[in-house]
Formats: sequence, structure tokens, C-alpha cells
Amino acid sequence: MSSEYRQEIDRLIRIEYGETAELVLRFLGLCFGSVLLFLYTGWAIAWLWPLGFFVAQAQYYGFLKTRNEICTEGDCKIAAGLFLLILTSFLWMPAVMASQNDTVLVFAGSTLMATAMVFLVRRGDTAWPFVLGGVLVVCCMYLAVFWFRPFDGADPVATWGVLIANLVLVGYLAQALLISRRSRLRAVAATERAMQEQKMSAVGALAGGVAHDFNNMLTAIIGNLELARELPDEDERQTVLNEAHNSAKRAEAVVKQLLIYSRKAPAFHTDMDINVAVARMMGLAQRLIPASVTVVLKSPQSSLGVRVDDSQLMTALINLVVNAVDAMPEGGTLRIVTSLERAKTGNSMADGGVLPVGDYAVIRVCDTGMGISEQDLHKVVQPFYSTKPTGKGTGLGLSMVLGFARDHGGALQLVSSPSGTEAAVWLPCLGARA
Repeated sequence: MSSEYRQEIDRLIRIEYGETAELVLRFLGLCFGSVLLFLYTGWAIAWLWPLGFFVAQAQYYGFLKTRNEICTEGDCKIAAGLFLLILTSFLWMPAVMASQNDTVLVFAGSTLMATAMVFLVRRGDTAWPFVLGGVLVVCCMYLAVFWFRPFDGADPVATWGVLIANLVLVGYLAQALLISRRSRLRAVAATERAMQEQKMSAVGALAGGVAHDFNNMLTAIIGNLELARELPDEDERQTVLNEAHNSAKRAEAVVKQLLIYSRKAPAFHTDMDINVAVARMMGLAQRLIPASVTVVLKSPQSSLGVRVDDSQLMTALINLVVNAVDAMPEGGTLRIVTSLERAKTGNSMADGGVLPVGDYAVIRVCDTGMGISEQDLHKVVQPFYSTKPTGKGTGLGLSMVLGFARDHGGALQLVSSPSGTEAAVWLPCLGARA
């Protein structure tokens, strides 16, 4: 249950402070508006408006940012109270302006109050303290405008008409907030159902792949062991026992790759230079690269420090090299490029995730093969899904690379076209040293 409250706190931070441009515009607009208000009216209280708003925002932001991973329902209620304080600190001045006998102030105050209502609808809150509290604050402000507005000598029909119009406006706000709440809850429920169905589908595919591969390996192991009982010749018996042992080692390798994909494999992180790791990997993988494939290495003149598990990095790189070589049966060019790059907002990765903004050491393994079809590109990272012919691969190579990258705070990116495929491993960089 605490995870739901933690998600709600994260959502509040995102919706209130996630859009930098809107946040800057909000604060600058308030400051500029208070200056204009002071110049037009000479009210000293015009300076209290931005001051109170900034204090309320600081309290709200500080509270949200200091919540730990274990959040409670009480934290969400306090957050709702602080938000309503922000709403009140903003709306009181537009209410004062709208209650004046000045057309300019009435228009400006009404516009600002309408802006606050649009913001409430855009937030899409689902917690009742936010929804009902927002309606209550807006309603109180409109009643205050009506109460303090000088209607001396006004037609009673007009007075009641203004009151009814304000009540209708608040009623429509309440209806909009309720509809927005209902729509968001339905969307969340639909997303959770889709995720659950996708999860069960993935579990089924994974279980089917594991069962199929292990059935083949166990058949080989059991068959060779039973054959060893019947063979009288010691050399022949040793041969089939070796086959059984090799099948068991293949099963062990599959389990290891599954553990890396699921991020359950023990990792021993050490600081190392990516360029040195790539050079060492090429020494190990040299025998896997046929003479028909030309290898091109390109690295910057500075070291790229990362903190990774050395053996897992070697396994991931060798998997990428093997995939690239298999994609070029007639020969081609294998390019391995390391670089320091900065991820920007929206960098889409192979698993559909988005890489956080920051500096990364990137290892790109590129081939000049036929590429991966668009319909297969998002599937090749799934365990046991392979575009290779039957018997040529386990379908765990890219899924293992993906698991390794995610476990180290990075990601895997795949780009493919008919002229070749590029697999890029992004790892958080410790810094570049000349």
C-alpha cells in the first residue's frame, strides 16, 4: 500500500514541477502581475500576493521532496492540505480584484480565477481531498467576491443572476473534476489490466522457451547417460559422458543468462575503462570472427570510466559481436565504437523505456548485414525469441545484454535498416579523463 502513496507523491511532484517552462512562466507571470497591480492601484498588499504564494510553494515542494520511499496516507493528506494552501494563496488576490467596482480589475480577477479552474481540471487528481478541497476553495472565493462586491442600487434580478451564474460555474467545475477523476481512474485500471496481460503473456513465453530448451538439453543428458551404461568400450563410454557434460554446461549457461536478464545474478562492480574492456574483449572474440568480416575499432583519446561487473560486460559484448557476425554470413564490416554521449529527454530504448538525462559511456556494435525487420525489432530482446534459424541460437543473447544494461543503470538501444543493425549499450559514465 505504501508504494501507491509513493507513486501519488511522485505524481504530485511531476504535475506541479515537472514542466520547467510552465513553472517559470507561472512564477514570472505572478511577479509581473503583482508589479502591474501595484502600479495600477497603488495597493501595498499587491506585494503580499507573490510573497505568500512563494512561501506556500516552498513548503509544498519541501514536503514532497523530503518524503522517503515508505509513504503513508497521512503524507498524501498533508500534501493535499498544502496544495489547497497554495490554491488559496493564489486565488485571494484575484477574488479581491473581482470584487472591486473597476471593469479592468473585475476582468483581470475573473480571468485569473478561471485560469486556476483550468489548472485544477488539467491536474486530473483522483484523491478526494484534492478534488473536493479544490472545489470548496474556488466556491469560497466566488462567494467572497459576491459578498464584498458593492451591489448598491443594483437590480435584484441582476444580483441574483450573477450569484446563480457563479454557482453554475462552480458546479460545472465540480462536474469537470469528477469526470476527469473518473476518466483517469479508468485509464489507470485499463493500463494495469494491459500490463498484467502482457506480464502473463511474457511469463508464458518465457516458461515455454525454458521448457523447450531444457527439454532438449535434458534429453541429450539422459540419453547419453543411459547410453553410457550400455557401452562396453571405455573410450566410447567416455565420449558419450563428455556429450552429457557439454549439454549440462549449456544448460548452466542458459540459467546464467536468464539470471542476468532477470537481474538476479550476483554482480561484482568495479571501476574500469570501457576502451580497455573492448580491447580485451576483442582479444577473446578474435577466433569467433571469420576472415570475411573486417573489424573496425574506434575509441576516443580519453578514457571512459564506468562501474560494472567485468565478467557480465565481457559476456554482453561477446554476445553482440556474435550476433553481428551471424548477421553477415557472406562477410562484411564489424564496427565497434565507444564514445561519451549525453542522453537527452526522450531517448527511447529497446525495451520501450526512456533513458534518464545524464552522461553515458556508449558502446556501439554495428554490422552490415540484412538488418532486423520492423516487426521483429521490439521482440528480439524478449527471452527465447530469435530471428536465427532453428538450432542456431538460444534467443537469450540480446535479452541478457538488456538485463546487464538495466542492472547497471543503463539501457540497450537497437537501430536497424536493410543495410545493417546497430546495437548500443549505454552505461552511466564516471567521467572522461584526458
